[in-house]
Amino acid sequence: MSLYGQHLRPDKLSRRGTAALAAAACLSLYLLVRPALSPVAKSPKTNIVRVKDRGAGADPEDSEKSAAVPYPPELFPGGRDVETVYGTIRVFEWGPEEGEKVLLVHGIGTPCIAMGDMAWELVRKGYRVMLFDLFGRGYSDGPSDTAYDECLYTTQILLVLASSSLSWTGASSFHLIGYSLGGALVAAFAAYHSHMVRSLTAVCPGGLVRKSHISWQSRLMYSHGLLPEWLLQRWMRSRLEPQHGQSADVPEGDEGDVHFDDVQITAGKSSVKVGEVIGWQLEANPAFVDSYMSTIRYSPIYDQHDKMWAVLSKKLAANRELGLGLQRVCVILGDKDALIVKDEWIEDTKAVLGEDGVDVRVIPGSHSIAIYKGKEVVDAAISSWKSSRRRNGRSSKNSGSASSSEFRSKKNRHRN
Repeated sequence: MSLYGQHLRPDKLSRRGTAALAAAACLSLYLLVRPALSPVAKSPKTNIVRVKDRGAGADPEDSEKSAAVPYPPELFPGGRDVETVYGTIRVFEWGPEEGEKVLLVHGIGTPCIAMGDMAWELVRKGYRVMLFDLFGRGYSDGPSDTAYDECLYTTQILLVLASSSLSWTGASSFHLIGYSLGGALVAAFAAYHSHMVRSLTAVCPGGLVRKSHISWQSRLMYSHGLLPEWLLQRWMRSRLEPQHGQSADVPEGDEGDVHFDDVQITAGKSSVKVGEVIGWQLEANPAFVDSYMSTIRYSPIYDQHDKMWAVLSKKLAANRELGLGLQRVCVILGDKDALIVKDEWIEDTKAVLGEDGVDVRVIPGSHSIAIYKGKEVVDAAISSWKSSRRRNGRSSKNSGSASSSEFRSKKNRHRN
């Protein structure tokens, strides 16, 4: 046989054909299995720790069981479960739909039931309120592989706002109140979303807490690598177990006349103690201990003088220069608060935010004034809101006059 002038024997042709077929088969097999051999980039999946029992069903026995729980799932009107990529969030919203809107953010350990007294007082005064359980607290799930920092909590606030059938977004849409940890979180939110906030109120807030208030035990507990994580978690759980003098909202300090776990929470018709709610939460929400520890480690609670609060200060100063939007923060303090020391906070907030950037109100009581003195705290907050409106009104008029003068000056220059 001749091919291009070459004579090939049949046995050589057979061998070459077989080799070609084998090569083609190997190539086809490689193309077939290559996708399985190649590494595929995957987005990390968020692992969610679910609440054990989210709420009572239609069964009367479930209803009776729910009524015996310190924090019943339907304690407040307008309850809903909001599904998110970080887990389900329990949200409550009620009050007149045409009323000014107020979002309340609770502290590090006690879920939103702690804000119930304030919420009901606001509703009685004609406001529309919304409150929710932070991730890993109450009836909200908790992501197990995410840092509980200002990024996570700011995202949660935005998710909660978007879950309403009413409009909670836009310019100056709602008043924002945060208590303890919530005070630090609302400051972080307003630092980057001040255009949405009508007023900002921080009650016994974290954020500017001086590091001198952190004991060596807490430094060890919230450290990384010094002790095994499982041991730290067991230690943390033992500290959170209800006992006199121990606080799940205040890592350090004595509450004065009444121990924190004995503070009464009045939410509507029910009244329970903080310790009872914490004890229930330790059993009902498996994400609680981890979320608590992660929050202490990563959230803007301590020593934020030149960090998050400095960002907020610049935003407030810029708004005052323009005569628009959020221009100052109302800080409400308890005169007997062992953690948020009144004199330190007055000094530090004025140093960081400036005299025009803060309105400090002091009322009698300890760190838990937001829980058991809801009416007094609400009255102080509303008084500050009204004062800010008057100030902002004058500022806007002055800004408008300046703008008009500047416009006339430029117009005259063009004429000349």
